Parts: sequence; structure tokens; C-alpha cells
Amino acid sequence: MPVKFSKSQVRVDRQTKKVSIEHDYIKCKSTNDLIEAYNKDGTKPKLRQKVKNELVRRNKRGLSNVVFK
Repeated sequence: MPVKFSKSQVRVDRQTKKVSIEHDYIKCKSTNDLIEAYNKDGTKPKLRQKVKNELVRRNKRGLSNVVFK
């Protein structure tokens, strides 16, 4: 399973009553959103590690260039 950034959301179309589930995967987030989440004071350590792993993965593939200090 892909790594999730936050919980999945259930959306209900009020006209047709169709239910759709929206997953919030970390690979779909922009690099700026990930950096903001990593630097935020209220971010839990588990999410911070997930974000760091994703940024390292993107660095290896050449998609971004983020340096950790």
C-alpha cells in the first residue's frame, strides 16, 4: 500500500447518493507542502519520518533537491 499523508475521506454526492473515498497519499503532495509539514512544530514524529522518507526518495530519483541539516 502507498504511504498515506492523512486519513481517507468519504464523500457522498447529495444528488445521486454515490459514495466515493478520497485517499490522501504522500506521493501526490507537492514538495512545498511536504517541507511545510516537516518544519511545522505540531507535526507528530511518525508523520515527520514519512515526509523525510518521501523527500529522500524524490532526491534519489532527481525529482527534487532538498538538504536536511
